[in-house]
Amino acid sequence: MTTLAIHIWSAVLRMSEFLRTAGFILSKLALAGIVLTYSYEVVSRYLFDTPTSFSSDLVTYLLCVVVFTMMPYVTATGSQVAVTVVIDALPEQRRALVMRLIYILGFLACAAMTYFASGETLRQILRNIQMLATHPVPKWWISVWIGIGFALSAIEYLRLAITGKTLPKHDDTTPMAET
Repeated sequence: MTTLAIHIWSAVLRMSEFLRTAGFILSKLALAGIVLTYSYEVVSRYLFDTPTSFSSDLVTYLLCVVVFTMMPYVTATGSQVAVTVVIDALPEQRRALVMRLIYILGFLACAAMTYFASGETLRQILRNIQMLATHPVPKWWISVWIGIGFALSAIEYLRLAITGKTLPKHDDTTPMAET
């Protein structure tokens, strides 16, 4: 690899790490938003007999944010659900090769989904498409998270294909930068 390519790749990895960490934090905040919204709805509906008109829509939107902002972290740490009985039975050298092939396929799939999701988000922006909801919002406000999640996951799969190493999992007691 040339020096320029190494510098570019290093910059991509630094930016990816920053965005992955920001997504991890945003995902936690969105999850807290879901809990608070549902709690508010329960209290409002059953204690004051005044149900909200926004809680169902907001929780749905926040769930999309939770899933797609956490996706790059899940990819980077290898935390996704996987049935690895066959892969675990392979000799170490073949297992590493198979895993790199899986990472390349993951990269290609996420890159393709990034392309399609970004195209759809752009179409929604250009046509000013609104959500069908009690309180309509521009649809791209929600769908943009899909493209972001797939794009950052594609970068993580590419990193995994090159290095073959997942990142350590984060626990709530250690800042991500220290893991």
